[in-house]
Amino acid sequence: MLRLKLREVMFEKRWNPKQLSEATGIRWNSIDDMMENRSKRWTVENLEKIMEVLDLKDVSELIEYVDQGTAEV
Repeated sequence: MLRLKLREVMFEKRWNPKQLSEATGIRWNSIDDMMENRSKRWTVENLEKIMEVLDLKDVSELIEYVDQGTAEV
């Protein structure tokens, strides 16, 4: 399954959900769902906004593949 590493990236770059929401125009609730991997659909537009604001150069910095057999529950 695909998993967003948004929480980890935001922690490293010292961003909070409110700041990211204001910088990207993405609703705070959506940011929170993405951080907790509750959101199963991500729009390309939102991912691009997040990558631009957080200065990420490769999508692998934001998204990872986790084998279902080893995924944390």
